[in-house]
Amino acid sequence: PAPSAPLAVTLTVGQGGDYAASGETGTRQVTVPTGGSATFEVATANDAADEPDGSVSATVEAGAGYTVGSPDTAAVAVSDDDDPPVVTPVVSIAAGSGVTEGAPAAFTLTAAPAPHAALTVSLAVTQSGDYAAQGQTGTRNITIPTGGSIAFEVATVNDTADEPDGSVTATLAAGSGYAVAASPDDAASVAVADDDVAAVPEGPSLSVNDVEVKEGPYRRVEFTVTLSEASRKGAWFYWRVRESNPVSAKLNKDFWASTSKQFASIRPGQTEHRIKAAMVIDDSHDEDPETFEIVLSDAHGAAIADAVGVATIVNDDPMPAAFLARFGRTVAEQALDGIAGRIAASRMPGARGTIAGQALTFDPEAQPPESWSEAANDNAAIAAFSGTGSLALSGLGASAGRAGTVGFGQGLAQSRTMTGLEALLGSSFTATGEKDGSGGSLAFWGRAAQSSFDGREGTFSLDGETTTAMLGADYARGRWLVGLALMQSSGEGGYADAGTGSVRCPQPLDAERRRVLCGEAVREGDGKVEATLAAAIPYAAVQASERLKLWGAFGHGAGDVTLKPETGGELKADISWSMAAMGMRGDLLPPLSAGSGPALALTSDALWAVTSSDKTHELAASESDVTRLRLGLEGSWRVALEEDGHPGYPEQVRARSGASVTPRAELGMRHDGGDAETGFGVELGGGLVWSDPSLGLSLDLSGRMLIAHGDDDLKDRGFAASLAFDPDPATKRGPSFSLRQDWGGQASGGLDALFRTEPLADRTGSDSTQSRWTAEAAWGFPTLGGHFTGSPHMGLGLAGDARDYTLGWRLAPATGANALSLGVTATRRESDTAPAEHRLGFEAAARW
Repeated sequence: PAPSAPLAVTLTVGQGGDYAASGETGTRQVTVPTGGSATFEVATANDAADEPDGSVSATVEAGAGYTVGSPDTAAVAVSDDDDPPVVTPVVSIAAGSGVTEGAPAAFTLTAAPAPHAALTVSLAVTQSGDYAAQGQTGTRNITIPTGGSIAFEVATVNDTADEPDGSVTATLAAGSGYAVAASPDDAASVAVADDDVAAVPEGPSLSVNDVEVKEGPYRRVEFTVTLSEASRKGAWFYWRVRESNPVSAKLNKDFWASTSKQFASIRPGQTEHRIKAAMVIDDSHDEDPETFEIVLSDAHGAAIADAVGVATIVNDDPMPAAFLARFGRTVAEQALDGIAGRIAASRMPGARGTIAGQALTFDPEAQPPESWSEAANDNAAIAAFSGTGSLALSGLGASAGRAGTVGFGQGLAQSRTMTGLEALLGSSFTATGEKDGSGGSLAFWGRAAQSSFDGREGTFSLDGETTTAMLGADYARGRWLVGLALMQSSGEGGYADAGTGSVRCPQPLDAERRRVLCGEAVREGDGKVEATLAAAIPYAAVQASERLKLWGAFGHGAGDVTLKPETGGELKADISWSMAAMGMRGDLLPPLSAGSGPALALTSDALWAVTSSDKTHELAASESDVTRLRLGLEGSWRVALEEDGHPGYPEQVRARSGASVTPRAELGMRHDGGDAETGFGVELGGGLVWSDPSLGLSLDLSGRMLIAHGDDDLKDRGFAASLAFDPDPATKRGPSFSLRQDWGGQASGGLDALFRTEPLADRTGSDSTQSRWTAEAAWGFPTLGGHFTGSPHMGLGLAGDARDYTLGWRLAPATGANALSLGVTATRRESDTAPAEHRLGFEAAARW
């Protein structure tokens, strides 16, 4: 019943959706007067968001002075009044089945998503042959209803002329309120079959043949018009060239021809007349066969039995497959180098890296790598090996350190100009975290790489350069390491075909091609090429046993390739890339941490990469793959020179501490296969290192040569010898001297040389008569109160007809000092074939 006094009732206001105004939901009280009924409202917000309809509800809660009855809740429906967001529909076109002349060619237009209102789409109708009814070709507009799809037809004519089968094509055009689908869904073709039988005319008749021609330099397309029987009066007629597919011809036309009507005749008593109707463009890019037609008309002295001759232009050109094979291989090798470095890297916590090729590490406890090969694959190890906690930069390039020391340079100081790109490519970083509670550590890393390549197939040649930036993260725990690398690559280059012809302003060229070609001859097969690729590469490694490590990687990416022929225009296609790699490293005889003993290691890896491009209006689809298999064996035997032990010798003579001799040998085998450069090679290298710190002397002899290759004419070998004298390397004071001679190509071990990324066919250094000498002398003395060492130095370099003379000064902190070191080097380069050059280089190094 109605209350005898005003009654406060507790309510909970809720909502379905997001309609209640701010502060309107939640608990509230409504007072019911003695009349027994009260009305209250919940405000809603009129926003601009399109959303499903909802509701606002109120529920009676328990309280003092009343009980909750039924129904205890009520809801008011709230309708949304906002329009949905505008999404531009993408329009595509599909063709129906082939038809016989006279039947309509059917097409279907589809808009996704379906438009909110009727959408008018513009398209162009073209034909191959002469089948479309009058007025059916050209531009037309089709309206797609809100259902999102509509079918339309192009009428064809059932004539009595016997002619080759053809087609009707509809191609979407850009317009307002929609976007055009990407190729191939922006055009569709319906095949049209001819149903007429060639009539047998009375008396002499004319016919023209079909021809097939392959692209070639200055190759003309020649048709033969045949008269069925010789005539005393002969015959004459007109002919013209027409496009088989005007749409594709505008995109990629492989012939030059006049489309105007021309006169021809067959003389009395003869039965043939040859017509040179067009000239083929001998480009270098691969495309599907292209056709055009010659049409006979207005004959006198004979009937026309076969009025249409079809010319088909075929090709097997190398682009873009030739470039993509080498680009994909280079990207895979760059990725593999980066991942191999991560798998071999130390998991020591901290940040380290390189700037412009110079080492940078924040870890005061960093230790040298166990081997040169580890340093070559490990940015962290390189940083540690070049000097703990140091950063070295120079204005015109890096120069070698003190004579006889091992670092980024060796022997004679050298300098050169460094570009910003080179500084970026020489930079990398690694940031490794502390171990977590489960004993694992997370690391982030990055690096940049640049590689060049070239190739030749007969008269065709290409070259290119690939730049790749990589960012990655990996997690190591126990025997396992897993990671993911993200990669962005770009490549550019050029291609040329000496076997193609050159052109100078042919009359049939369109305005754009005439603008490009007028004034100079351009070779048809030449051009430039660009490619981009983004990829992700997961990788993993496991320490299978104490002596064996296994690893693997798989990657996939996508991008595009663009050809820019010298004759004008651009040809573009999407590309995809996949790679897989696996490898192992095992210590057959583990290296000793100290003292004498042998060490023998086996390393191997296999790489497969495939790069493909999609079919477009301009280019045929392509796919190319490359493989690489490498196997290497490296061994050494360190022999520590014992004390003499003769009691009559002075102690300083008997204690030859640290003196050792280490012979080493390496054997490498490699096979490159697939659609780029291929070959098989076996390489052998070795050397001998002797050092005696007590005498301050060290001697290093090394040699390498390619002992077998599938190409018997390929030679590659190199040898080097170096001698260094430094009686006090710890303080950098006193005299020091280094002398080095190189012959031929790279003199480092056969395994390292063979495992370089460039193909065997690109090897250099086969001229063993080439000799290079470098020498440097320095003297270090205390300066600035003994806290620093000043080292004036001079050097000489001889190579062929060139000579380098250097003078310089280095100011370095004494051992243990945390300070800045500086240096300046002046170089004069003389040559028998060029004017003398003078360079001044500045060095700065910070150690902490």
